[in-house]
Amino acid sequence: MQHSRVIDIVKENKDVFTLRFDSNLDASPGQFLMIWSPGGKEIPMSLSSTSNPTTITFRTFGETTKTISLLKTGDRFYYRGPYGNSYPKPTGKVAYIAGGTGLASLNAMLLKYQGDVYVGARTKEDLFLLRDGYKITTDDGSAGNKGTVIDLFLPHANEYDYVFVCGPEQMVKNLIDRVDKKTRAKIYISLERLMKCGIGICDSCSINGIRVCKDGTIFSMDEVLKMSEFGLYKRNEAGKIELFVNGKR
Repeated sequence: MQHSRVIDIVKENKDVFTLRFDSNLDASPGQFLMIWSPGGKEIPMSLSSTSNPTTITFRTFGETTKTISLLKTGDRFYYRGPYGNSYPKPTGKVAYIAGGTGLASLNAMLLKYQGDVYVGARTKEDLFLLRDGYKITTDDGSAGNKGTVIDLFLPHANEYDYVFVCGPEQMVKNLIDRVDKKTRAKIYISLERLMKCGIGICDSCSINGIRVCKDGTIFSMDEVLKMSEFGLYKRNEAGKIELFVNGKR
C-alpha cells in the first residue's frame, strides 16, 4: 500500500468532491485505486486525472467517502493500484456518455482526447465537472433537456467512431438494449460494481463469472451483451446475488 498527502479538495457540488494529490503513479484513463483513510473502509475510486497532480472525483454516500471528503491539505491517505484495464485510444469522431458519477472516470479521457460529451443527472444540483459545449439532460428539466442522457444520445449514435460510457448499470443497460447493434461506433463501457479487493479474489464484482475489477473495468459493448446477469442481478456486501429493482431484459 502506498500513501500520499492531499494537495487540496474542491467541492464540486453539494456532495461531489475532487481530491488532488501528488504522486508518481503510472496510470491510464479508466483505471482505479483502492483508497483508504483512517476511520473508513477501503473502497475503489476512479481516477479523474492521471497526470501529476493526480485526482479522484467522488460522491459522498457513506461514512468512508464522508471521511475522505473531510481530509485537509497535507493530510495523508493510503491507496493500492492502479488496477484494471483502460479505455482504448480512439480515432475519428468520439462521444462520451456520463451518468451518475461516470463523468469522473471519463474526465481522465477528456483531458487527453476531445469529443462530444453527453451528461445526464437527476437535477442541475447533481451536475459537476462541466465545460462549455457539454450536452446536458436532467430528469426534471432543471438544466439542459428534460429526459435521460440515453434519449439525448441515441439519435446521434451513428455519427461517431468511438463511444465511451460510464454510469449506473441501469443507464448502461438502457443504452445497449436500444442502440442499433449495427452502428459503426465502437462502444466501450466502464462497469460499476461493488468491489472489495480490486484484484479479482473476493468475487464481489463478478458478472457471469467475469471479474469487473480484474477483467475490466472497461468492456466492449459486445462483451457486455454476453453477460446475461448484467442489468438483472447484482451482489450485495455479503456476496449474495440480488435482483436489480425493476430488473428485466
